[in-house]
Amino acid sequence: MKNVEAIKYLDNMEQGGFLTIKVPISRNQYIPVTAMFVGKDKDGRYEFLDTGEMIMSKDLLIRSDITIEKEFNREDAKKIHKRIKLEYEKAHKKKNREDR
Repeated sequence: MKNVEAIKYLDNMEQGGFLTIKVPISRNQYIPVTAMFVGKDKDGRYEFLDTGEMIMSKDLLIRSDITIEKEFNREDAKKIHKRIKLEYEKAHKKKNREDR
């Protein structure tokens, strides 16, 4: 999916869903990145979590050769989910210590 079709897909996607984002590195080469869709930030940009964090505007998705696919790498998705779960648990442990 590219451009407007990708925007429509993201607008209807639930938070926490996984997908593959193909980022162009040259004319005919792409890096496939498995990512979790987080939602939109306060500026309306789409937020994704991979092993780091990506933020893309609608304009970037429309103007660039970035494509989005429904299929994703399950092993990468597990790593992302594990990272989020660890960060969540760490934040709650810290909050519980502060509440004492």
